[in-house]
Amino acid sequence: MATQSNISKELRRMLAAYPQHAAKLEPSRIADMLEVWQGDLADLPDDLLTVACRNHRERSQWLPSIAEIRTSAVSLMRQASPARQSASEAWGDVKKAIASVGYVGRPEFANPATAAAVRHMGWRDICMDEGPEGVLRAQFERFYAAEIESMENTVQQSPTVREFVTAMTVTPDRQLAPGNTSAVIRQIAEARRVD
Repeated sequence: MATQSNISKELRRMLAAYPQHAAKLEPSRIADMLEVWQGDLADLPDDLLTVACRNHRERSQWLPSIAEIRTSAVSLMRQASPARQSASEAWGDVKKAIASVGYVGRPEFANPATAAAVRHMGWRDICMDEGPEGVLRAQFERFYAAEIESMENTVQQSPTVREFVTAMTVTPDRQLAPGNTSAVIRQIAEARRVD
């Protein structure tokens, strides 16, 4: 997590890099900016925040928004992490693990998105699948893409936004039980006919 002192330092650097914008800001506006930065960027690791800010300064002539800093952070993550690996390359790693580890072993993947996709699909199910490889590969690629998107959303969105989205998610106790769907649809249809 970014420390308040590092966030403050990065804002000062940003203002120094854009003197044409900084000159137009009153001290109270800069204090407001610092408060927003500390609230909205504190979840990023210090080193990622520092490099994301530098990346923005090197590529833009404008003082950044919070969204631009987070987008810069996601861009850096894509370049520096296994998330840069394409779904096809990740599938190649899975195929190698199938051949070397087999269904009774426990594979290890350098790319956390590959590991998560395999975990969701089930290692034994992947190894034992007898259907066309193209179908299994397509399923893997969908899971892999979802994992990459989730990883990027973790950086792109603040914890406050993620918590709000989580709070809006329907809990299992409020979901329809299997088999009840037809009855509920029938009740809704009948209620509309009465109106």
